[in-house]
Amino acid sequence: MITMQQVKDFFAKKEWFFVACLVLVFILIRLSGVHLPLHQDEYKWPIVVNPANTSGISIPHPPLSEFIYRMAGEIVGFNVNFRFVPLFFGSINLILLFYLVKSLFGKKEAVVASLIWIFSYFSVLASLMVDTDGEILPFFFLLSLIAYYKTRISTGRKLYIWMALLVIFCILGFMVKVSFIIAIGAIVADFLWDRRKNITKKEALKYIGFGVLAIIALAILLAAAHFAFSFFDLSKALVYWEHFIISKRDWFQIFIQCVKALLYSSPFLVLLPFFGEKEDFSKVRVFVFFLILAFIFYIVLFDFSIGALDRYFQLLILPLSVFSSIIIVKSFEPKPARAKEFLLLGSAVALIFILLQSLPHFVPALHPKSEWISRVISLRWNFVYPFSGGSGPLGFYVSFLFMALSWIVTFCSLVLAKIKPNYKTLSIMFLIPIGVAYNGIFIEEYLVGLWNGHAPTLVTHAVEFIKNDSDIKFVTVYNDNGGNEIMDIGKYRKRLYFDPKLNQQKKVRSFNEFKEYYFVLDVPRLDPTSFYQKYFDSCQIVYSEVDKKMTSIIYDCRSAPDISL
Repeated sequence: MITMQQVKDFFAKKEWFFVACLVLVFILIRLSGVHLPLHQDEYKWPIVVNPANTSGISIPHPPLSEFIYRMAGEIVGFNVNFRFVPLFFGSINLILLFYLVKSLFGKKEAVVASLIWIFSYFSVLASLMVDTDGEILPFFFLLSLIAYYKTRISTGRKLYIWMALLVIFCILGFMVKVSFIIAIGAIVADFLWDRRKNITKKEALKYIGFGVLAIIALAILLAAAHFAFSFFDLSKALVYWEHFIISKRDWFQIFIQCVKALLYSSPFLVLLPFFGEKEDFSKVRVFVFFLILAFIFYIVLFDFSIGALDRYFQLLILPLSVFSSIIIVKSFEPKPARAKEFLLLGSAVALIFILLQSLPHFVPALHPKSEWISRVISLRWNFVYPFSGGSGPLGFYVSFLFMALSWIVTFCSLVLAKIKPNYKTLSIMFLIPIGVAYNGIFIEEYLVGLWNGHAPTLVTHAVEFIKNDSDIKFVTVYNDNGGNEIMDIGKYRKRLYFDPKLNQQKKVRSFNEFKEYYFVLDVPRLDPTSFYQKYFDSCQIVYSEVDKKMTSIIYDCRSAPDISL
């Protein structure tokens, strides 16, 4: 005879089998990207954390970052396999996210949140980027949140166990990166908000005292960290952090990086939470505080215009996944009439947006920016926008027309839902396939490059040519595209950036001094009227390959004439 406990055990096992299938899909989607070229700051990680490195260079963050990658390096090797590290943490985060959302709302919300975590482009990028912001920090944040919510429903001995775990997870997160203070602050803010009506002056003073003691304790732990992690040098970390404290804000750069993060996130995930009501987010108010504190930390308090804000804003995907799951599930309960019609209509519109990429698209140069602005204002949107960053990704293009129309249609649907609330659910149904298409195109261009070209393939072919050409001794690399791979074959000279803000006279002297080979993978594209391109035009092309809108060229500039501004 089958007992009730056996039935429960069966369904429990079935649920974990389902979660395992979700993890498998998560991994399979990203598997083709685990050996993408490590780009710029990414390739420094396996070099710096390798115990064989005797240069004295270390990661300028609390020591747990370097410790995690050191331990991982012993398993996967100190090479291109490093992308398996964020992929591993991303897989674990999927399980933690499923558990957290299921415990707060239910299985339907947990499934939807997991699917967003799987199929969101920003999540794909985060789970393949060699760093800590995308997956390692969220790992400790999710653990902290699970412990925090457990403290709210536990009593007696269990309460103290969960409180201890909460403290441990918060400390570990802080020891990965100081910016984890945002997550700690969000949890504290949520706790105080819940008690705001009943808190006494005595309790307020007590909490302030605890806060001061906690800050002092974290500072002491950071100062004493070198006793446990000999490679950690707090003085070097402090020098690095000073760059963000001394404000020299480039507001235009901050704006561009914020826009890039929003484009990565997709209009669907960014705007969908605005379809909800205040009470929809009452259980996850901690994420609202998290986003507010993140804005204060990264935009108001400190100057991150010299950093990769788009990388730091990978934190968006966690709260957006939770918020969106709540709204989507609520929109299906009960299932609205004409839902299929609007899903089909949204699918048709999404297909049209995808096919619009087949139109001829212009590839503008990165500079001057006036050309971009001119094309946007004049509605000549059939051009591609380059996406790249200091910690990746290696550049890829996406149609601006595709992105702009997706954002406009999503925003108009939101406005319609606000004006006519009875259309809210149908608007969400309409937007779901458009959101899937938007994220799908970003993932496809990042991993495959079907429409606009695939930079990693071009890098692989060019590096093979450089390796086999005995005349090529050293190569200067534009934008460091393929720099790590050329470094691996021992022919890397230096990297070359083209930015009007840089010292142009210094660039001219560099060209005249290093008359050798240059590798130019034009993502983003060079200004054809710049002195950089004019210099390359005086060189001999020894290798060239074109993939859609990308060109990979190796220049022999050994006989190039001197240039001047």
